[in-house]
Amino acid sequence: MSQATTGPVLIAGAGPTGLSLAIVLRQFGIDVRLIDKAPQAATVSKALAVWSASLEALGAMGAVEAFMAEGAHLNSLIVGEGHKPLATLAVGEGIDSPYPFPLLLPQSRTEAILTQRLAALGAEIERTVELSGFTQDTGGVTATLTHADGRREEMRVAYLVGCDGARSSVRQGLDIAFEGYTEPQTFLLGDVKIDGGALDHRSIYIWWQNGATAALFPFETDTWRIFGARTDATNDAPPTLEELQAYMDRHGPPGCRLRDATWLSAFRTNERLAARYRNGRVFLAGDAAHIHSPAGGQGMNTGVQDAFNLGWKLAYALLGRGDAELLLDSYEAERRPVARDVVKGAAQKLHVAFAGSRITQFVRDVAVTVIGNLSTAQKKLQTELSETAITYHEGPLVALGAPPRSPQRTEVGTRALEALFADPRSGVTTALWPLIGGTAHTLLLFPDAQTPLTVEAATVGCGEALRILSIPPSSDPQGLVRERYRIRKAGWVLIRPDQVVAARGDAGNLTGLANYLDRVVRPAQMALSA
Repeated sequence: MSQATTGPVLIAGAGPTGLSLAIVLRQFGIDVRLIDKAPQAATVSKALAVWSASLEALGAMGAVEAFMAEGAHLNSLIVGEGHKPLATLAVGEGIDSPYPFPLLLPQSRTEAILTQRLAALGAEIERTVELSGFTQDTGGVTATLTHADGRREEMRVAYLVGCDGARSSVRQGLDIAFEGYTEPQTFLLGDVKIDGGALDHRSIYIWWQNGATAALFPFETDTWRIFGARTDATNDAPPTLEELQAYMDRHGPPGCRLRDATWLSAFRTNERLAARYRNGRVFLAGDAAHIHSPAGGQGMNTGVQDAFNLGWKLAYALLGRGDAELLLDSYEAERRPVARDVVKGAAQKLHVAFAGSRITQFVRDVAVTVIGNLSTAQKKLQTELSETAITYHEGPLVALGAPPRSPQRTEVGTRALEALFADPRSGVTTALWPLIGGTAHTLLLFPDAQTPLTVEAATVGCGEALRILSIPPSSDPQGLVRERYRIRKAGWVLIRPDQVVAARGDAGNLTGLANYLDRVVRPAQMALSA
């Protein structure tokens, strides 16, 4: 057995979650080793939608432009029954984001773009390499890797992250329970081309007819993914194109003729959540930590945001910034409640969409008709799906910022907002969003004419880990940025690398800022406010 010491972080699993985590770490200059036992990337695409919060994260990863160039904006969700639509929900309503829309892009292309971005940062996927065992102690993790030729390699790393899917060997090696259940229904899936039906290829269709549901999702230039539910739940055999056509004839939008299937599958969905996300120096992320039905299209997105949350915290710990245990303990405290809500919401959406009883169908039809005609309800649903309204309520990192009990956007634990201001030096109108997130905290200063903000003493020692941006009244003459950030007098807002508000206060209260920077940003050996 060969032995190697390489890379402070070993990532098992090179799907979107593992790739995103590797990208974030490489942006900080952290060495990573990203392994996957598969000989090549999957050609079929489980996930199709990239939601707003993930696009925001991808912007900080330097990859969003490639996604925008290849993806298609989703126009609407069309809900119908029999031969008529019940409601059309315009997509993007209520999403407050620089990217107020979901982007349709096959997961295979998502992985290809992320792989290219990782290569530009000097790392690559090692394929046909399997994590076959690991042990850990207080100083690190010893992992055993098995290569395709049978060669076994032992390596020592600071941290191991399991991004290795629903059957995660990392989760099993930690003996962490994967709590939840398997849905009793067998579902059908087909990636096909469709002639007829007068379908808009930038809309999702949820159609009810003859006691069952057909769901249609567009992707690529002319392909549709069809979901249905079998009456015989004991039959797990993949459907034929003929079976799927018969299902569409009976339950889908009228006039659709299917052809050229590229993927036909039967599956059961699981609603499961790992009991823990961390054990010492080993972490779980993505499908290794949570899986659920595809309803809402949030599985891959939740994994990408797991990586975005964990990546900067691992980097800070490895770079000797802040309190490593506080940072790493905050990952599970923040992300597991999010996954719990996503799993619960996906199950509810699945049960509503594929409801079988007449009473449930009647209630559903009424609800959809009402939602389709109420902009407030549409906005609430789409904001939920976009994941831009996620709020971190728990954990030691959020507690440092002393959040209110029910925080609103731009308060501690919530996501930052885009805003336009005039650059103080050039006067050129500038977007805030490209200036926040990534590899640094961003400190927004809002001085006024009577109260200049002097923060040098509170921020000393932070170096490149803290970006300071002053927005005086002359840069915000109409007060729009201040309104967006709920600033009513001279004050400051501190934003984390993952675009979450870390702390905030008025000009007379820099103690909270200094305390947060001591515990999180400054080199661990420095402590100004202690």
